Amino acid sequence: MKSWKKWLSYLLFLAMIALLGWYLYANREDLARLITLDFATVAWMMVLALGACTLNCVYHKLILDTHKIPLDVVDWMGVVYVANAMAYVLPLRMDLVFSATYYKRTKNLAYVKSASMAAGNIVFSILFALIQMFAALLCTGLIQGVWPGALWLVWLAAAAGTAAFLVMALWFRDRMPAFLSRIKIVRNIVDGFCDLLTDRNLLWRLLLCLIVNNILHLLLYIACFRGIGMEVTLYQALFYNSVSRIMSLVAIVPGNIGIQQAVMGAAGSLMGDVFQHGVMVSLLQSAALMVVYILAGAAFSWPVWKRWRGRG
Repeated sequence: MKSWKKWLSYLLFLAMIALLGWYLYANREDLARLITLDFATVAWMMVLALGACTLNCVYHKLILDTHKIPLDVVDWMGVVYVANAMAYVLPLRMDLVFSATYYKRTKNLAYVKSASMAAGNIVFSILFALIQMFAALLCTGLIQGVWPGALWLVWLAAAAGTAAFLVMALWFRDRMPAFLSRIKIVRNIVDGFCDLLTDRNLLWRLLLCLIVNNILHLLLYIACFRGIGMEVTLYQALFYNSVSRIMSLVAIVPGNIGIQQAVMGAAGSLMGDVFQHGVMVSLLQSAALMVVYILAGAAFSWPVWKRWRGRG
């Protein structure tokens, strides 16, 4: 069954690459601007991407520290960089499987703890993204007079689902219905989220890390828009960042290549923007992050692999 899902993901990935290639060719005149960016713009984008990626490593270190395991830079930074580089090659979030296996082999951290840690991270990311999207949609309506009904419906559905999960996690954690308790992924998500909530100091540090990381991503989106010759408001950048954050959690194909660009283009169109702008900005943002993760992942690959084999 897992093999069937893996091959389906690869076929979907090839289809999305083909569609993206066709789109790039059909809009080659507009997209030609992406390869004529000046050095200062590219350098600024790479600095912002490096800062955002490094803060992602710090975020994971804060959570790992709660398990009281010894960590050095290879364990908390190298593994995150390598795992995220692998995400551009492997489908279905296999990078999370790699990270969980690494910590099990080298630190004897139980798989269930890694799963709970990842699940808690997903819940916080979704909450943060929904808050950003609400602020962006509200500002768009109040300032521009544009109230995209489809996006508000999507937000309301996501918010309702998240609220239902919060009720289940906070009030029914120990009294969860048997049919839900037997679903392992649900149990892991609830346990991971509730475990994080018990440490208030950790919550404040994670919140600070998320805020700074979000500011860097906002600046990156602003730089991407300026790179294609457009000025963007803060709430527009906030909207694109919220959609991108949600899409990063849904890795059906390697790197979400093609899918993320299509969703960003469609979401931008619903906000009154041009479809091509969302695609081009998403391509620039994804390319900046991909370069950082692949280069840093390659640099850390040998020490991570050496430690993996030495402790296996």
